[in-house]
Order: sequence, then C-alpha cells, then structure tokens
Amino acid sequence: MDKEHRMLEARLLQAKGLTQKEIAETIGKSERTVRYYLKQKPGPRKNPVRGSKVDPFKPMISQILKENPSYNSEILFERISKIGYTGKISVMKDYVAQVRKQLAIQAVMRFETEPARQAQVDWKEFGKQIVDGKETKLYAFVMVLGYSRKAFVRFTTRMDQATLLACHTLAFDYFGGIPHEILYDNMRAAFTWDEEGVFKPTVRLLALAIHYDFLPKRCRVRRPETKGKVERTIGYLGNNFWPRMDGSTLSLEMLNTDVVSWLSNIDEKPLTDFTESRLERFAREKPLLKILPARRFDARHEIPLGVNRESMISYETNRYSVPPEWIGKLITLKVDPLSREAEIFGPKGSLRQFTLQPAGARQRVFFPEDRELLRRRWVHDRQAVARRRVPRRRLSITKYIDVEVRSPAAYAIFAEEPEVRISL
Repeated sequence: MDKEHRMLEARLLQAKGLTQKEIAETIGKSERTVRYYLKQKPGPRKNPVRGSKVDPFKPMISQILKENPSYNSEILFERISKIGYTGKISVMKDYVAQVRKQLAIQAVMRFETEPARQAQVDWKEFGKQIVDGKETKLYAFVMVLGYSRKAFVRFTTRMDQATLLACHTLAFDYFGGIPHEILYDNMRAAFTWDEEGVFKPTVRLLALAIHYDFLPKRCRVRRPETKGKVERTIGYLGNNFWPRMDGSTLSLEMLNTDVVSWLSNIDEKPLTDFTESRLERFAREKPLLKILPARRFDARHEIPLGVNRESMISYETNRYSVPPEWIGKLITLKVDPLSREAEIFGPKGSLRQFTLQPAGARQRVFFPEDRELLRRRWVHDRQAVARRRVPRRRLSITKYIDVEVRSPAAYAIFAEEPEVRISL
C-alpha cells in the first residue's frame, strides 16, 4: 500500500470516529506517522518524468519566445536543428505551445519607469474626415514620456515612415530632450521582418535613433499593456479632445494648435495614480533627458526626378523649372511630409527651396531666373548653328544645314500662356 492510500485510509478511519492510536494500530503505523497523514492533503500519484530530446534546448526556446512570442516555429526548428536537436518538430511545437500559454496568462506587474528612461509611441486613427476642404484619412501621432506621462500629439493625413520620423523630431523639440529608449508596437513604418523572422528596426528608424542617440524597442506581441501609458493617452484623446471638435470645420493647422492647448490643460491636472500633475513630474524628468543635437534629423521624402528638354521636373501632376544646366540629368526632390515645402538638390547641394502647388492641380511653375537662363541657352544654341559654314562646292544647301529639332511646347514659355510665376 502506497503513501497516498494510507493517508486516505487514515482519514476514512478518523471519519468513523477512531482515535489516532486506534488508526495507528489498524494500519500498522506509529501515532506520529498517523498525525502526519491526517495533516496532509492526499495528492495525485506522481508519475516518473521522462527526458525529452527537446530538454537541452528549452532555455534557448524560452528566451526566444520571451522576446517574440509569435516567433515562427518552422524557423525555430531549423535553428535548433543546426545546433544538435534530433527530435521531431511536433515535440518542439508542443513545448512552444506551453511557453506561449504561460506567457499569455502571466500576470503583468505594473512598474514605474524611471525619469527620462522611456517614451512610448503609437498612432490614433480617426477614419475619413473632411480636412482642409477635402475628404482624407486623419491620424494622430502620439508620444508619451513614461515617467511624467507628458504627451506630444501631432495630427497628420499620412501614416508613412517619413511622417513618423518627422513627428519624432517635433516631439523631441516639444519635450526639449530625448528619452533613452522608445517603445513601439508592430507598426511597419518602424519595424520590419529580417531573414530569421524577427522584427528589426527599419534602416531609416535606425538612422533617426543614431542621430538622436536613443534605443528603439518593440513591445511584445499580444502584450499591449507594456505600452499602456500611450494607450491610455490615445483613449483620452479620443474621448476627451476629439468630441470638442464636433461641428468644427477641420484643418490640420487648427487641430494641431488646439491639441497643444488641450495638452497644456491636462498637464496641470493631478494624475489619478499620483498626487502630482504631469507638469510637476516633468520638471524632474526634463533635466535628465538627453540633449538635442545641433541640427534636426532630415526626415523628408527623397524623390529622384529627371529634367526634361524644357528644363522642368514633374511631381504630383505639377511641373517646376530648374536651371537649364540640368537638362537631361537627374536631380533629387526632398519634400517635407508635414507641409508643402520642398527643396531641389544636385550632386553639389541645394539648388532651390519652394512651396509645392496642390497635388493634382496641373500647374506649370517657371521661376524667373530659370526663364532668363533658358532664353540665353537657346540663343546661344541658335548662334552656334548659324556659325557653322556650309561647303561652297555643294549645290544642295539644305542637305548640310544642321537643324535642331525641338518640341513646339519648348517655346511655350516665351508665349503668352497661363502659368504660375514665382518671384524669389
């Protein structure tokens, strides 16, 4: 009779009214042992634990899954097979499922971030709205400092990588410094898959991080509470600020002006979990933020464009002139994602800064200095042709005249036609 059976028998005899001495005599054990049996709860019989081929690799698997619970099992199987695992993939997958379940039900203990240690970033989507007179998707970039909960919000109509990076630069200026690390979720503009199936920061995000000296980190999959501070701010933005815009004629300028005032007001209110306001906590946090670099990171879109025979480039259906020396060559157009400001670059640096026309307007912008340079070039070309001598011995003169073939549209800039004229 095993221990569990004796314990059960002792309890049954006790229930019948037998004393510990009588129970000891009945089951053939000492009274001390009987007392021990009666104090313990009977448990299930333990089966011997057999070893598994995956056992030596469990620490490695667990560590990988802690960093990324959705790590691809096929890739994980290939990795451990290369270092000696000879078991079946099904055995490994069974253990992976156990680890993922433990991670899913693991209690998340709330912790307070030390000052200047971390910021959290996310987007708030508002769907389609009428903004600046036209229907477009509306978003809000949100960055929250972990210690003080002080937030920065910027409304945009795009959610691409250039916009994300440009909003970072504005947030750092707003805070007057840079946190040591920034936490992101699975946004594709910030992180991308590598060849091993792991999310890694994009090249452009890494360039931004190096420029401002912070560490980009990705929160765990299915663990939104790890960035709960920004999630709560986003919820408050949608429930408290956005209803105030009901009935207003929306514009990006108006939204971004009003949201700054709204942030200033909530910064002065005491936080629910503390007796202090965001402003009071930020006073301690700001001196510990990293110092801003001397220049802002260039987050602009870079678009390579060819210069046509009319000395113009095309962008968003509009045409803009460039100096005629660039005809037939490539230049780079850099566009600010948060405004309509643009700049043209050649191999040796900036050629011109200007404001873009509305997308789809089909405008033709010829800068005055380009007009004069192009006129001089065409005069020079004609004179060069005229100076070419025709051999006297030839009777057919037209056979040897070098005639430059040019599109009629090329002379349109000297004719009277509607165009946008910009004086610098």
